[in-house]
Amino acid sequence: MMMVYNIHTEPSAIGVKYSDSKGKSHKAFLRRKGEIILSAGAIGSPQLLLLSGIGPQSQHPNVGKFMADNPMNIINILLPNSSMEPSITKVVGINDNYFIEPVIFQPQLNMTSGSLAEKIPGPLSIGSLWLANSTDVKVTPNVRFNYFDNPIDLSRCVMGMRKIGEMLETKAMNQFKHNGELLFSGPSLPNNNSNNWEWESFCRTTVGTFYHYHGGCVVGKVVDGDFNVMGIKSVRVVDGSTFNISPGTNPQATLMMLGR
Repeated sequence: MMMVYNIHTEPSAIGVKYSDSKGKSHKAFLRRKGEIILSAGAIGSPQLLLLSGIGPQSQHPNVGKFMADNPMNIINILLPNSSMEPSITKVVGINDNYFIEPVIFQPQLNMTSGSLAEKIPGPLSIGSLWLANSTDVKVTPNVRFNYFDNPIDLSRCVMGMRKIGEMLETKAMNQFKHNGELLFSGPSLPNNNSNNWEWESFCRTTVGTFYHYHGGCVVGKVVDGDFNVMGIKSVRVVDGSTFNISPGTNPQATLMMLGR
């Protein structure tokens, strides 16, 4: 965690405390005009700020707030052709409301599993992160993303999963059927296409993640436009925790450019 003290009445980071692989504690101090660059990700960065006393108790109420994640819903289909080679995730459908991505997994027991996933870019639902332990960095913090808390996100999921249902009815899917039927590993789509409640329930009960968490140290809330922690000298946060929105795709390239 960081060591923060008031220097000439202005809070400033002066160094960090850390433990090595043997559990021995150390301190490292900043040189003149040095600074700490925090890049522990959307979970780790707000956690470290809170452990360092930078949070609601120090006039920083937004640390750990505005957490978000792109919700993903998926169906898994058992494919009869075990000779199909595994493939990485590829985007095959994009519109303003959802992305659709397929992937083929390694064959198991002479069966290959294929998946169709739907995810929402830029979710409107937000959550928060808070400490499970106020002193131990090894204790994972509590995080709640509040998937589908905003009804617009839920509506977009229903639209995306219904589109996947339409795709399953196309002639192109006939080659993957067993005796005229698709076999699913895990939940299948609702049978009643007109029952909106069933589709909403499917989205809520099957939601997962692509692990593109963001928020917690959002620009304009916790850090300024140069990623300096507002009100604390010599500390920047440069990672996905500063995002106030995610496009829904892998943010790796954006994060690399932030680092440069």
